[in-house]
Amino acid sequence: MESRFGQLAIEALFPRFCVACKREGFLMCRTCLDQWTPVPPQVSCPFCGRLGSPRTCAQCREDRYLDGLTYFVPYGNALMRELMDHWKFHGDRSVEEVFVKSLRRAGARMQPPLAAYWVTWVPLHTSRLRARGFDQARLVADWASEIFGLSVERFVCRKEKTAPQSRRSHQDRRVGEMDNVFAILQNVDIPDSILLCDDVFTSGTTMDAVARLLKEHGVKTVWGFTLAKGRSA
Repeated sequence: MESRFGQLAIEALFPRFCVACKREGFLMCRTCLDQWTPVPPQVSCPFCGRLGSPRTCAQCREDRYLDGLTYFVPYGNALMRELMDHWKFHGDRSVEEVFVKSLRRAGARMQPPLAAYWVTWVPLHTSRLRARGFDQARLVADWASEIFGLSVERFVCRKEKTAPQSRRSHQDRRVGEMDNVFAILQNVDIPDSILLCDDVFTSGTTMDAVARLLKEHGVKTVWGFTLAKGRSA
């Protein structure tokens, strides 16, 4: 009861306004939620942005391990950026309804290229998970599992705490710099194909480090799945 009164007090002091139409009362009002269908992104190599295929291109495959990427909308989309900010940095869990309903509508075009995937995610460090209270990548994995009818399992843990990658520029990120941050969990059976989930793909440094680890333990295909994708370069 006290938590409910606290939430009401917060809403009274900091009223919500729809990120689309600015109507007071909701982070995204029902009308805008039902109508929000962003233009599908152009398919391209997730790393260099070469158009034509969502698979990692031949040139980028020389030093990268992720086989390709499917994502909902570019991170440059103004509504997506605002929703992400409310979700990750202000802890507004009401955003999740927007994401789930939008992903369900876009499910057909976001179907990964293989059917026999197990779903997993890029995990948060335990300290950041305690501070935030939820793991956004785990939630994306759960949504992908439900939408595509795939099994979800945790295969990886984060050994080291790192600075949030979304706060770093592309110039500050290097291929391979996250390779020792993650570890495979003990006593897990690793499948041949994995759908690796996260909230945002920017340079791909973090997701590619997890893909490398998985492939070093026998995974043949690692396909990325995210809500948003930033610039390739």
